[in-house]
Amino acid sequence: MKTPTAKDVADAANVSISTVSRYLNRTAPIAEQTIIAIEQAISELGFIPLNAKRKVVRTKEKLIGLMIPTFDSSFISSTLEGMDPAVQNSAYRLVIETSNWDKDREVKVIQRMLKQGIQGLIVLVNSLSEAEIKAIVGELPVLVVAGVSEDIYPHICIDNVAGGRLATDYLIELGHRNIVNLHSSELGNKDSLQRSIGYRQSLESAGIQFEAKLSLEGGYRATCASRATQSLIDQGIEFSAIFAGNDLSALGAIKTLSQNGIKVPDQVSVIGFDDSPAASVFLPKLTTIKQPLSRMGEVAIQQMMVMIAGKKTSLPTLELELIVRASTATVASEGDKPSCG
Repeated sequence: MKTPTAKDVADAANVSISTVSRYLNRTAPIAEQTIIAIEQAISELGFIPLNAKRKVVRTKEKLIGLMIPTFDSSFISSTLEGMDPAVQNSAYRLVIETSNWDKDREVKVIQRMLKQGIQGLIVLVNSLSEAEIKAIVGELPVLVVAGVSEDIYPHICIDNVAGGRLATDYLIELGHRNIVNLHSSELGNKDSLQRSIGYRQSLESAGIQFEAKLSLEGGYRATCASRATQSLIDQGIEFSAIFAGNDLSALGAIKTLSQNGIKVPDQVSVIGFDDSPAASVFLPKLTTIKQPLSRMGEVAIQQMMVMIAGKKTSLPTLELELIVRASTATVASEGDKPSCG
């Protein structure tokens, strides 16, 4: 089989050989779509630059570091699904490490990745501040996904406050007034707190007084959400709906309600956030706020390659969508309220 050349790459990417040369040598900025086309051509052809062919050992792989808090999250896994095809169609490889929501561990992870020779870093939900990350990596290209922006690095996210309002507004439209909010104050989960701000804004707009007893730590985990829901039931606190910070905590709440003989949605409505794969198969199927998670992952990889090439990012607007399923209904009549109320 003929060994692919720079001209073959240029032909496959529909660009000039000089453009391919500029890309390989990083001598000048190149348009985003051109970079993507060249990366895809290199990957498909198996092209090795001339200077690499002259060496007995190939040059180091092109590495993009990806730091995530945990693998145990549908949010993370759905975002990674969008990253995978984008990486496969490039000359880059992802180096993925978890921080377990630990700031000290994040420092060690980043330092280890730097030693591996990463050319860019994607941080999926950051515990470290952007300033702290910059102090570690210097001028390395960094992209933050779903964390809180400090305007140091490009940031891919959705409007979590708007998402909190969207979920709560829908419950209010169904006639609910005693609405529980299960949130997470865990380090790094600032997006959950922003959704809670949206929850409170929605209540205020509807003239509903915020009650602290209805705002509980749900932990972004099914077990924590279950404990929070059980505590509401045990205390006899009246509620007719739950807005959970993510789908996993929503499913934990539903499980506990069912175990206590409380029907969803006949007696209590439950809405989640993310539209994870489990949301459409769990019974009852979960009403939720859909994040474009796969698209977020795809954009993150594409924009990181643009940044590594020395060009300014261009981040698209990512929209949220209310997905109505079987876990929500109009407020129950007086005789059908949960036994805890």
